[in-house]
This record gives sequence, structure tokens and C-alpha cells, in this order.
Amino acid sequence: MAEPIPFHLALPVILGIIVILGLAELAVFYLVSTRTPDRFLRAVAPVAVILLGISSQMNYNAENVAATSALVGGPLAAFIPPFLFRFAGPETGIKRIVACYLVVSLFAAGFTFYFVMGSLSMVPWIYSLTPISNGVVFLVGVAVDLLLAAGVYTGMERTGVLGER
Repeated sequence: MAEPIPFHLALPVILGIIVILGLAELAVFYLVSTRTPDRFLRAVAPVAVILLGISSQMNYNAENVAATSALVGGPLAAFIPPFLFRFAGPETGIKRIVACYLVVSLFAAGFTFYFVMGSLSMVPWIYSLTPISNGVVFLVGVAVDLLLAAGVYTGMERTGVLGER
């Protein structure tokens, strides 16, 4: 019988999978947004992904919803501020987006592990498996990622980190 993988070895693998899948999602968003001249269509793609993520997780447990929130929320949080708002810098390039994504995705994955391993997901109103509780968990995860991304972009703009030329 095979022995279980120790947690300290599984954690970097899972974090790597989340980062790689998120980078692939971010690449698709970036390619679509740079080739779409209409600002409204640029906003529709992330919103569609958010709605698809929420609707696909309505009947699952809170752990799966939090993991999907980390997988979908990180790239969206890094992608949305530069293309919809101007505080991220008018010429935010792919280097800044990827740097912000790496910070946000590591935080989101760490929060998801804390949420699952700390038994926070077993709180009765979160674990109730209702569409409302799952939607709240998903939207809170995405909102926290967006706030963190806004802070990262603001810090990058003030310090001039990865300035595009």
C-alpha cells in the first residue's frame, strides 16, 4: 500500500499547479483584451469567467469553492484593475500584470490552505452547501483578491517597480 504524500511536499506542488493554471488563464485574457478595441467587451470576459466559476461550484463543498476562487480570482484580480481602472497606471504591461498575479495567487492559495486546514470551512453557515453560502465564499475570495491586487498596483505605481518604457 502506498504511503500518503507528506503535506510539506504536497504544498509546493499544489501551489505550482495553481500558479501555472492561473498564468495560462491570464495569458488568454491578455491576448483577448489586447486585440479587442471595445472597452465593454474587455469587461465582459472577466465577468463571464466569474459567473461561470460561481455557477459551476454551487453544489460543491466550501473547500472546492475556495479552491476555485483562488484559481479564478487570482488572474482576474491581476487582470481587471489595469484594463478597467486608471490607478494601476495607464501603460500597465504584461510584466506588471504577471508580478501582481504572482503576489495575489500566492496569497489566495495560502488563504485557501488556511481556510481548509484551519477548519474555517466547517463553520455551519459556510458548510451548509447552499448556493447562497457557496456564492458568498466565492465572491469574498474574489473580492479579497481584487483588494490585494489594487494594493499591489498602487504600491508598484508609487515605487516605480517594473515601470514600462
